[in-house]
Amino acid sequence: MKKLKSLFALALLLSISIFKAQQTAVGDTCSFGRFAPGLTSYAFATTNTTQITYGVNSTTNIARVYTPAGDVNTCRPVIIWAHGGGFTTGSYLEQKTTDMMTQFARKGYIAITMRYRLWPSTPSNTQQYQEALIRGVQDMVAAIRFVRANANTFGADTSQIFVGGSSAGAIIANHTAYMDESEAFATALANQGGNYNVSTLTANLSQPYNVAGCVTQAGSLWDLNFLTGETIPFGAVHNTSDATVPHITGGGSQQIFNQLQSQNVKSFLKLTYSPGLHTPFPAPNTYSLYVDTFNAASYTQLYAMLKHNGASSVTVNSTTLTASPSGLAYQWYLNNTAISGATLQTHVAGSSGNYKVVTRNCNNCFSTSNTVSVGLVTTGLNSSFFDNDVELYPSPFKNSLYIKYNGSVESITIYSFTGSKLLRLNTPEKEFNLDTAQWPSGIYFAEFYSANQGCRNVKFVKVE
Repeated sequence: MKKLKSLFALALLLSISIFKAQQTAVGDTCSFGRFAPGLTSYAFATTNTTQITYGVNSTTNIARVYTPAGDVNTCRPVIIWAHGGGFTTGSYLEQKTTDMMTQFARKGYIAITMRYRLWPSTPSNTQQYQEALIRGVQDMVAAIRFVRANANTFGADTSQIFVGGSSAGAIIANHTAYMDESEAFATALANQGGNYNVSTLTANLSQPYNVAGCVTQAGSLWDLNFLTGETIPFGAVHNTSDATVPHITGGGSQQIFNQLQSQNVKSFLKLTYSPGLHTPFPAPNTYSLYVDTFNAASYTQLYAMLKHNGASSVTVNSTTLTASPSGLAYQWYLNNTAISGATLQTHVAGSSGNYKVVTRNCNNCFSTSNTVSVGLVTTGLNSSFFDNDVELYPSPFKNSLYIKYNGSVESITIYSFTGSKLLRLNTPEKEFNLDTAQWPSGIYFAEFYSANQGCRNVKFVKVE
């Protein structure tokens, strides 16, 4: 860590941007021009705002939703933001928060500033602080579930819901992202309803509350052990002279960053320096100079999380390949050559070789997966299979196909050449006919599966 020097004190700013490149799928490229970081580039001139009630308390569980005016994209990332105020004061409509949400929306996000339940007076002990925090987490969980339940209404991409906040709001966001309900402070949780469900509308209880990332300003985490095993990306901006929420002790942003870096989790930290600064407020506040600095860091960090969110991978189950996570479009490749018609999330390997898939998500992010090698043993007609005989005839076939085998076969699955599954026969008869009159001409594969002996594929051809 570079040491901050006194000559940059007071009005000058020393910023340290710390970034560790994360390994993503090969060829990961995305088109995210609308979300460009910085304070001068905006894809939209104006925004629309909507007031919502996201939880059970129609007075407290309310939020303002900002969306880009005139946007035709119906699959947008979401940032849910919690304001600061020491858990006792502050407003979801404070100027610095509404300004920030407006800027997020003008960049193309759905930006939500949420009101949450405040503690009635300044917490006087650990127990009260934990209970105040639990209430904030319960409310943010309810907001996440609300967005998921109403994703179509807002045009939200539920795979890209992020949480964030400033000061107390940052602490709430950190714990929402990284503190599992089973890890929550037992007594505090019991005193505040016993679970995370108390703020959630009944209709939304089935919705998960996992997030794609966390972006905070001057936040902390009660226990760094909450980070064990976590993979959620993290971003933070923090003043190194912050005495209210120190960056390097008490689970501050520096410590969170260090821990996640050691776990190879995508994480970002921007440190600023100004004596006595906790979080800045707009003019005429003395520290209005730093509002743009803090916000620009948050925009940049969230953008960096988005750029790699489309990374995909391939898993193999027998001859079936599956792309993950799901996307809007797929193209499978065999030995670096596109397979005609192989455009589904799953693909059945028709021959031995190296397979990969290019996935496109709703924000036109294209990601090339890892490459997997598949080796198939293809038998000819009337050849030995599972130490038994398998017969498919006539060859080629037209309107019917005769299948006969000996031994134990749990299932037979028929695939087209492009990998589309036509039918699956469980515990099939030892010999039977298939009506193939409606099948188009071409190459097909029959996958015979035996629990004891694995899978084998038989290739056969239909002609008109």
